[in-house]
Amino acid sequence: MSAPPPRLNRRQALTAGAASLGALALAACGESPAEEVAGSLPEGLQAQLQRNLERARAEARNVTAAAPRAAVKLPTPGAGHPVTVAMYPTNRIGGSLFGQFVNGLAAARERAEDRYTYSEASLAYGRNASTFSVSTALEAVAHQKPDIVIYFRADQADLLANDRLAPLDDFLVSDPGFNAADFWPGLLETGKHEGLQYGLPVAVSPHVLLFNRETAVRQNVEPPAPDPRTFDAEVFLDAVRALHMEPPPSGGLGSMGYISRFTPEPDGNGDYSASPSPYELLQSAVGDLRGPNGDFAPLTSQPAVQVAEFLRAWVHDHHLAITDGRSTRSFQRSGRFGFTGTILAFIPPSRLVGSSLEVYPLPNMGAGRSPVFVHAMMGVVAGTQNPEIAYDALRHLAAGLRSSSVLPATRISAEGIAARTPDMSPEDANLVEQLMNNATYSTLSRREAGLITNHIVGNIIFGDQHPDEGMQALVDQLRADDAG
Repeated sequence: MSAPPPRLNRRQALTAGAASLGALALAACGESPAEEVAGSLPEGLQAQLQRNLERARAEARNVTAAAPRAAVKLPTPGAGHPVTVAMYPTNRIGGSLFGQFVNGLAAARERAEDRYTYSEASLAYGRNASTFSVSTALEAVAHQKPDIVIYFRADQADLLANDRLAPLDDFLVSDPGFNAADFWPGLLETGKHEGLQYGLPVAVSPHVLLFNRETAVRQNVEPPAPDPRTFDAEVFLDAVRALHMEPPPSGGLGSMGYISRFTPEPDGNGDYSASPSPYELLQSAVGDLRGPNGDFAPLTSQPAVQVAEFLRAWVHDHHLAITDGRSTRSFQRSGRFGFTGTILAFIPPSRLVGSSLEVYPLPNMGAGRSPVFVHAMMGVVAGTQNPEIAYDALRHLAAGLRSSSVLPATRISAEGIAARTPDMSPEDANLVEQLMNNATYSTLSRREAGLITNHIVGNIIFGDQHPDEGMQALVDQLRADDAG
């Protein structure tokens, strides 16, 4: 048991309070407090002071950024004012996911009545979780003077840590077309930091499974009900085992109950590949992985440990995943699978659903919440020459991208979802709407999500750590990384 913190007498408390107020005042003025002042405080107060200082500095920057500016005349229709959008290049991301950005740029120009001409500044993109920095990529295109940046939610922490985003609150307050209630519940908050809005979500998707009814009929398997409340880990596992068939002795393909793959060795960047994603299942088990205190405590809870046990058993006890060099494409192309995972946003509906594919929720691992992925966030680049014009161009671009997405960040009904996805049945559209209204969003950075996957796959699934010990070690690692 740790010793209780030392009690403060009145003189120490007054001294500490005066030091804190003085330091906060210096921070609010953009000055750094004397190190010896903070260092003279008890350890507990030092930590609290540091948090207050960081908050004060952020607020000071935001107040400065939000100071009254001279009125800017916005471009008129037909002006063709050039606006540069920094974004992950479609030829690197893949047309199936972000190809609609091109359509969105065209739609934005039309919606804005040619007020703006949008051009792309292609960000270098790395999928790895260990080394990629969107801020570094943004710096590399600084010579193109980008006004707007489109990014993944997982990269927002990196942008904010390097002061790459401008707060949007002043613009949102004066924007007659903005209404926070238009967004799916809890979604808008994913773009906030320290109470201020930095990013606007564009398109989202619940992590869903597609169920192949043809395989079930062929193998005489009774499909489970796609009810988010009853479709839990046990029901999912039973269905997958019933649909999983080993290759026949004569050769050829068997059938995968669920198209899943885990790499026992990391790639050149030290990252493992895992499907299903550990952090998505953990979200389904505990909701917000950070927890109310931001210390990742939920990851040591019993539901989280059970997810680690489930994944370990999935690979070693049930042998339901590919762990060698084989590809899963042959199973996908031949339709020899029971379940496969996917996301909805910009993917063409014809590639998602059809006469034999049905939408299922991710299995309920305990929390009863649906993990939802934020495909794209939009923000105004800090330091852009004309932030008012950049925001006006951003709102037209956001509207254009939402109009061309399968599932926009602004709410639509099940009927609206079905209208955008002609091959999706009304029942499937109802399920998607239900999942979005009961969503939980990841607040992890790219690095944190990578740490979770790498640790669970490398140390628990293919390593020798017991799930209990492994999850505690993971939390210790996340906390140390957060503190560093």
